[in-house]
Amino acid sequence: MSWIIPQDFTGQPGLYLLIVLAALVVTGVSKGGFGGVGSLAVPLLLLVMGPERALGMWLPLMIWLDVLTIRSYPREWQLRPILLMAPWMLAGIVVGWYLLGRLDARVLKLFVGGLSVVFVALEWARGLIARRRQAQTWRPGWWTASPFGLAAGVSTMVAHAAGPVTSIYFLLQRMDPRSFVGTAARFYFLFNSVKVPFLVQRGFINGESLTLSLWLVPLAPLTIWIGSVMNQRMSPAVFTRVIHVLLVVTGIYLIATNWSG
Repeated sequence: MSWIIPQDFTGQPGLYLLIVLAALVVTGVSKGGFGGVGSLAVPLLLLVMGPERALGMWLPLMIWLDVLTIRSYPREWQLRPILLMAPWMLAGIVVGWYLLGRLDARVLKLFVGGLSVVFVALEWARGLIARRRQAQTWRPGWWTASPFGLAAGVSTMVAHAAGPVTSIYFLLQRMDPRSFVGTAARFYFLFNSVKVPFLVQRGFINGESLTLSLWLVPLAPLTIWIGSVMNQRMSPAVFTRVIHVLLVVTGIYLIATNWSG
């Protein structure tokens, strides 16, 4: 069972399995139509493992989910928003990589906990923007894309949590829903792939992390399907509110348990 549950895990195996599966579900559901809720995955994982393992184990799964999403949106996407944000995103990833090498596990958990709470506020702002989309479409330029790219780059490198920032960036441009999802999927696939050598260099992605994520690979398509079904049958507002409550609670827990060291 060491390829499913780490040998050094000292808690209840059932709890580990429950949390890892829950993290996979929210990630896949996010890719399948509930953008932003995937930010809960890493805070959940940090309840049963350290940041290094969580980041290294989860990145290959995210890339696989991006591939599955792209296959469902073969032509619905826009190149310009990705190109404008790309250099700033790369700069943010480098900053995040620098932070990963200089912050210990406790500080990283504090950082992720803080991001969790902040990102709920960003998702609230995204909802406010969505209700005012009758305004003229925003066409970002090189410089106006910079704060979004830098913030998304740092947050994706440190916590795999660029979703709230990038959702606001894409939403402001008033894409149709399928173009929105297709563009976001290609964006995440590109920059999640860019992150791989950075996490390999830090030692976060290694043989153990790949082994621990392998059993989740065949379950990934199911989570995408769950997301698409939920999108049709469940109120996105209700589901998102539940995720936001969990994100705030988890974030506060991470802050409280790591604040004093």
